[in-house]
Amino acid sequence: MLKLALLLSCGCVLLDGQSVTNIAAASVPAELVGTWLAEDISGRGVMDFLQTTLEINDDGTYSGFAGCNSYTGVFSLSSGILAFGPVASTRKMCPPAVMDQERKFFDVLKTGLSWTIDGTKLLLAKPGATSGLLLARHDI
Repeated sequence: MLKLALLLSCGCVLLDGQSVTNIAAASVPAELVGTWLAEDISGRGVMDFLQTTLEINDDGTYSGFAGCNSYTGVFSLSSGILAFGPVASTRKMCPPAVMDQERKFFDVLKTGLSWTIDGTKLLLAKPGATSGLLLARHDI
């Protein structure tokens, strides 16, 4: 029973180490690096007062807080497409609406996304120019 309790209390997801690759810091545009706050997910807005963040680092890693759980991973850039690798996240449970928004956020990250920056806004668009994520620069 104790082993089961320890297993269930683990708040992490393990990744296959071979699937993790780093990106050269020089190839990550400086305007993309930083912490971004989600304002819209798939054209459906976000819950008020729920801080869903995406931190993009110049070493090819990303991390943040998805609303309930913290997460991290690696990304790649190629021909204007930002591809987020598998996400490792904590596994807390929150109210259903929070979990739903978090799932939608992670679902968008699973696709290759084109990116554009307009002032303090970052738009990550799904293939076919469909809505993905609209984020605002978030200085902590």
